[in-house]
Amino acid sequence: MTDTHHHHHGLSPSSIRFCPLCGGALARQPVPPEGKHEMVCGGCAFIFYLNHKVVAGTIPELEGRVLLTRRSIEPARGKWTYPGGFVDWGEAVEVAAVRETREETGLEVDLDGLLGVYSYPGTPIVIVVYRARVIGGEVRTCWENDCVEWVAPSDIPWEQLAFPSTTEALRAYLNGKDPRP
Repeated sequence: MTDTHHHHHGLSPSSIRFCPLCGGALARQPVPPEGKHEMVCGGCAFIFYLNHKVVAGTIPELEGRVLLTRRSIEPARGKWTYPGGFVDWGEAVEVAAVRETREETGLEVDLDGLLGVYSYPGTPIVIVVYRARVIGGEVRTCWENDCVEWVAPSDIPWEQLAFPSTTEALRAYLNGKDPRP
C-alpha cells in the first residue's frame, strides 16, 4: 500500500469542507430519494459522495509456501502482510493485484481465483485478495517493505500480521489445506 495514498484514509466527512467545483461550503444534508445525509454544497448543490477505496492483494503460492512481505512504512511498520495496494481510478481490480505484486516483490503472477473480500465498519477500505501462482520475475524488496519471504503455513507469524484482513485472508487461504508438511 503506497504511502502517498495513506492520507486519504483520514478523510472523514468533517475534514472535507469546501466544494471542489465552486469553493462553496459543504454541509451534511439529506439527499433524495432515501434522505441519506451527504456532503452538499450550499453554493452550487454539488453532492460530494465519500466512497470506499479498494485495495487489491495476492497470496502468491509456490511449493506449498506463501509469499509474505514485511512493511517498512506506517501503518503497521515491521508487521507482515501479503503484497497489495490501492487500485488506481479506472483500473481493473485484477490488474491492480498483479501490478502491486510486481511492484512490491518483483514477481510476475497469474491470479488463481478470488480468495476473499474484506471490509470493516468505520474503515472506508474494501480489500480484495486473490490466490496467485508465480510465473516469472525474481524476489526483491521495494521501498515499502524491507523483507520478502516464502513462508511455510506452519511458520506464518500470526502475532506479527499487519492488518485484520491479513489474518482473515491467510486463514481463508489455509482453509482446506493442511498447515503441517
